[in-house]
Amino acid sequence: MDPVADMFSAIKNAIMRKKDYVDVPSSKLKERILDLLKREGFIKDWERLTDDQHRKGTQYTLRIHLKYLDPKKRRSVITNLVKISKPGRRVYAPAKKIPYVKNGLGIAIVSTDAGVVTDHEARKMRKGGEIIGIVW
Repeated sequence: MDPVADMFSAIKNAIMRKKDYVDVPSSKLKERILDLLKREGFIKDWERLTDDQHRKGTQYTLRIHLKYLDPKKRRSVITNLVKISKPGRRVYAPAKKIPYVKNGLGIAIVSTDAGVVTDHEARKMRKGGEIIGIVW
């Protein structure tokens, strides 16, 4: 029911299994969230797989390349991903009440009218919005 929560679960499961990458179905919101995670240094990269093998109708696959702190993959850069706003209960916050994550060590992913941004950027732009999730 919730594609973003499914993506977060897939990433957490791949990290527990120490995988190099994970494949998830595509959506524009997921792509924007992945751009934000890459920009903030939580993932190495992501790519759109559009060949016939990875395509289901008009939907294609996103491959997320995970990032680890050591070569033996004992510790991931992502400690936890938590979905805050859910389909049954949407969570909105004005700019002054956007939560700080781990005293600034993590980020909150906020969907504003200016796009999907981090909590720091939303406060700087003085824009509130839907709190999609938090990452640390």
